[in-house]
Amino acid sequence: MCILTFFDQHAWIATFLTILSTVGLAVWQINRQFRNTITSQRANKLEELRVQIYKEIAEKIEICQTALSKSYATTMVLPSSFEIKSYEDNKARAEGRPKSSYAILQRYPTITAEHSDAMQKLAEVLFIMDKYEIAFNDFTSMKTHIRETSDKLTKAMSEFHNFTLHFLPMDVTEDDRAKSGGAKVINPPMPDAAAIAQIRALSEVAKEVNLDLTCYLHDLRIEAQNVLLSPIFDGKLAPKRVPGDPRFKVLTLDAKDEMKNPKSSKGRNN
Repeated sequence: MCILTFFDQHAWIATFLTILSTVGLAVWQINRQFRNTITSQRANKLEELRVQIYKEIAEKIEICQTALSKSYATTMVLPSSFEIKSYEDNKARAEGRPKSSYAILQRYPTITAEHSDAMQKLAEVLFIMDKYEIAFNDFTSMKTHIRETSDKLTKAMSEFHNFTLHFLPMDVTEDDRAKSGGAKVINPPMPDAAAIAQIRALSEVAKEVNLDLTCYLHDLRIEAQNVLLSPIFDGKLAPKRVPGDPRFKVLTLDAKDEMKNPKSSKGRNN
């Protein structure tokens, strides 16, 4: 009774306590909403950064694969060009003509420039990984495999180019045509059957390593997608490449999933 009488006589205290509790609750709610907003904004910014990083590396990978495909096509076609030229020349001689009108269209500076361009595009892919090292912290092994394969490709292409150089036509600049009797193109002697077979063999080696590297870039894109985008898509994962033959290597962040064969990825499925 004394407590009730006290509050009856001092009603302002009850009002003050009510106001204080109401204000305290309001402040707590505001602080909670602020923290939730900050957390949400931080999560949104992180998602934006993840998407940005993936877009950058995916774009560079696609550009590099296109450059590798162009170099691959030239490497594949050149031996056939010599084979067709040899066949047509033999046919022409059998008909009493010195040679056929079939021309080798490839030129040494062009085919070497294609490979150099592909390697430059690969360097841009690796630069993105170095630029965002914190995002690609677990990709060290994949980077090593890709760099080693690019070195193998450069070696294979160098051997291929150095051998074919002796047989490729050379365009003569206008200033130098007087020295060559007015010729626009200088045609070296055609390779014999053994040389054409060697060109074909060197081409096959270079093509295989080119495909290895192209597939490894595909694997890199898949792993980058899973690391960067999976948290945004409720943990969903893009499927990894499954070669037709389990001997062929698939680069992955999970070492136990790697399929071992350091030399080739023939039978690949992208």
